[in-house]
Amino acid sequence: MKAYMLAFVRVNDLETFNKEYIENAVPIVQRHGGVTVAVDENPLTIEGTVPEGRVVIVEFPTKVAAEAFYNDPDYQAIKAWRQKVSQSDSIILEKGF
Repeated sequence: MKAYMLAFVRVNDLETFNKEYIENAVPIVQRHGGVTVAVDENPLTIEGTVPEGRVVIVEFPTKVAAEAFYNDPDYQAIKAWRQKVSQSDSIILEKGF
C-alpha cells in the first residue's frame, strides 16, 4: 500500500536549504522509491490553521519504504543541514477510506 510523507517546512535560508539539503536528499528519496507529488510555498488553507511555509508531499511504495528513507544513514547525515536552516513537522500517511 502506498504511503505519503507530508512535511510542513519553514525555511530560514532558502539558498543553503536548496544547495545543501534538497540536492542531496532527492537522490536518497528516489533510492527508496519516493516521488515528489507536490511542493507548494503558499498552499491554500481551506479550514483550520496550517503552519506557514512550504508543504511537501512525497509518495513512497510502502510505509516501510518511507521509514527506510527517513532512517537511512545517508539521509540522517544531511538532515542536520535541514535542521540548521529550517524547522519542520513531518508525518507518514498510509491508509485511506
